[in-house]
Amino acid sequence: MRAWLLILLLLAPLCRADEAPPLRVMTDLWPPFRMLREDGQLQGLDIDLLNELSRRTGMRFDVQRAPWARGLAALEQGTADMMTGLAKTPERERYIRYLDLPYYACSPRFYASPALAAQLNDYASLRGLRIGYVLESVYFQPFDSDEALDKVGVSNEQQLLEMLTRGRIDALVGTDCQVDYSLLDPKLAGRIAKAAYQPEARTELYIGFSRKRLARMPELAAALDTLLHEGWLANAALRYQPVVANQ
Repeated sequence: MRAWLLILLLLAPLCRADEAPPLRVMTDLWPPFRMLREDGQLQGLDIDLLNELSRRTGMRFDVQRAPWARGLAALEQGTADMMTGLAKTPERERYIRYLDLPYYACSPRFYASPALAAQLNDYASLRGLRIGYVLESVYFQPFDSDEALDKVGVSNEQQLLEMLTRGRIDALVGTDCQVDYSLLDPKLAGRIAKAAYQPEARTELYIGFSRKRLARMPELAAALDTLLHEGWLANAALRYQPVVANQ
């Protein structure tokens, strides 16, 4: 009888994890962190991370794709649990609790046609250009708050790349992790280049929880901490060479 009781006690946490509803994760495409496979499923470094966190904790994740701004709104309203790939801002911290440690970091950069990219040597050279950016994204100061620039906001980075190649914008701002990876596409070869100007900033990427849905955050934070100390993320990023692993 005691042996059976011991087995039941050991299995109880696993049963509770299986019975708990999945965490709702809002996201949008952002290669190489979140990409669409041919079968319509998501893949990428963030998906690998969620799968490993699920394996180690027993938590399940319901990943739902939506425009970035809509995902943030879901966290603010408490209709979703978490997001990955979040930059930290005071405004977002009103409704998001970030895990203590970032899991990756990128750098903001500007991109334009090869001829124009070579001329963008400093922040002042951005004046007078139509600059595309993703709505509700965070890049760096003073760009984020600069109302004197002619900025064109869209839903995602893919739109920006298409607008740039069609001449609808003069330049775009993005993070090197994402845009450099996208520029590996042969269709973009020779059409878009990284600007000479490099802002002195780094964008750290966090997992964040809605402040209205924090019950399972501590367990996930502990698991992420373990992964970081093991070097699991650094090894996982090697799958997405030559860009992410070399940042």
